[in-house]
Amino acid sequence: MPFVRSANKNRSTALLSDHSGRSAVPLRVAVVGAGAIGCYLGTVLAQSPECEVIFIGRERMALEAAAYGLTAQDLNGACHRLRSPAVYTEFEALRTAQLVLVTVKALDLQILLPQLAHYLSADALVVAMQNGVAIAPLYQQLLSQPVFRAIVPFNVVKISPGFYARTTGSEMIWQRSDDARIHAVLKQLDQHGIKSKQLENVKAAEFGKLMLNLNNAINALSDLPLQQQLLQRPYRLVLAAAIDELLRICRCLNIQSFSYTSVPNSYIPFLLRTPNWLFKRLAKKMLAISPEARSSMWDDIQAGKATEIDFLNGAVVTLAEQLKLDAPVNRLLVQLVKRKEQGEPIRLCLLHAKQLLQEASAVQPS
Repeated sequence: MPFVRSANKNRSTALLSDHSGRSAVPLRVAVVGAGAIGCYLGTVLAQSPECEVIFIGRERMALEAAAYGLTAQDLNGACHRLRSPAVYTEFEALRTAQLVLVTVKALDLQILLPQLAHYLSADALVVAMQNGVAIAPLYQQLLSQPVFRAIVPFNVVKISPGFYARTTGSEMIWQRSDDARIHAVLKQLDQHGIKSKQLENVKAAEFGKLMLNLNNAINALSDLPLQQQLLQRPYRLVLAAAIDELLRICRCLNIQSFSYTSVPNSYIPFLLRTPNWLFKRLAKKMLAISPEARSSMWDDIQAGKATEIDFLNGAVVTLAEQLKLDAPVNRLLVQLVKRKEQGEPIRLCLLHAKQLLQEASAVQPS
């Protein structure tokens, strides 16, 4: 049986009409994969009487939420609290969901999606929030429901039981849609400080996010907070070389990747290669993150979990092979992360970062 705590019992009736034009009722939103991103977004959405949010998670998460509730802290330190979240440990609760946010890791989709297909109603709208550039085909293969892509470019870290804090900025990217359910969610997120942009070309946004995610492996291997890692040029040189390999692929595929920063993606390797004194001046926004923030890949390794390396740096290697190109830097990063996943005491120190570039015969700047 699912473990459930009823949420928002005293909420007033929502004014939002559902997508079918029936009487005004709250939009029933299910968050599948109650990790840091799922708990953060779900808690924010649950602040509105126009959204009835349920969470699908593991028993450990359900017990923790029952004991501590859920708290989402934004960049300004403001906290949104959900004292009694509705958490289910089984998928039966999905039968009445109108909008489903799937926030699990990409590597879990092969197992998860067939289960979702069994419980989702035919008209449920599914939002795929995974990292990667080959996510949509996987959903289309395993689900018959309409699927939209959304990309979360900011970091969320778990501070304590039930407490999740956003540590970086940037707006969410959503596939453009006229569906009222999507617009209702965007409205609620915006009212609580999460800006969004709708794009027709989601593929460009996927490749732009992949470029940002290439640093996840370097951060995990360095064992440093993101800010400290980025302030050390040898690590930046490795990242610049890894990005160069992806940019070369984008040129071959005629893809103009979406930029999540004020700097065009093609200029980022040059920026990363600048001396520290200049980088600090030019990359103030890039460095405007929590001093304790780390990549989710570092979190996964610390927790003994499998990482998304095959969907990130591994995707660059796969695409390069398909195009008869080489991606030696990303290939070595994949190998090192996999070894670290197996418990090897690997740490990419500054000297090793230089050696990695030499061993990989790093590509030249774009």
